[in-house]
Amino acid sequence: MPYLKLSLVTAAALVLAGCAAVESSTTSLGCMLGRLTQNPPAGCGAPATATAPGTGASGAAAAQAGERFTKLQSVLDQEIELARSVQTDVVSSMQHLPIKLRSSAGPVKLLDTPITDSQSGQTRSMRTLESMTVLMPLAAKGRPEYTQSMAALKNLANRLADNRGQASIVVHQAAADVQAQRVNTATGVSKTAKGSPVKVEKIEDAALAAGTERYTIQAGPIRGGL
Repeated sequence: MPYLKLSLVTAAALVLAGCAAVESSTTSLGCMLGRLTQNPPAGCGAPATATAPGTGASGAAAAQAGERFTKLQSVLDQEIELARSVQTDVVSSMQHLPIKLRSSAGPVKLLDTPITDSQSGQTRSMRTLESMTVLMPLAAKGRPEYTQSMAALKNLANRLADNRGQASIVVHQAAADVQAQRVNTATGVSKTAKGSPVKVEKIEDAALAAGTERYTIQAGPIRGGL
């Protein structure tokens, strides 16, 4: 099931400022974008020294900040497009099945996230992906379309985990199905090929119709600054 890939060329252009000095520099935004290009900027293993606003170089940094924010929003928008593309593929791939075997789309939730440019000191609110949801019918389990859809959701979670440093798959399960032991309630943490954690959570939901599981792929938080 094909899905949109993030632009590594665009991401590479964003790693101009290096890694911000935050709680852990290896999970800063600059390092996150560097991992997309397979070329983390120098200093991602240790706090980087940012140009402080008000110094002689701050004017040039401020002039470049707008371009960096624009390029960053482009990459963040591609994460949103990726989530929507996977959701569309999952739902459309099962539309030819009987009605009770079809998946349906839930919300794609976005956040306004404040991000600071470490060179200029400017902060802007950026549009970012929070999560994407699809509803999957239990009756479709075992069919190729269901298996492919689940693989696409896991691949999305893995991609977001590698981009952000972590991601989660939250599964709401109908209380009637849990009590009848018709669903797997096991939780845990898996790792992507690059070692990024993907947490699997299961939630018993009395409001969810029996025979349905709600899968929500949650992107990890964005850390640090440009």
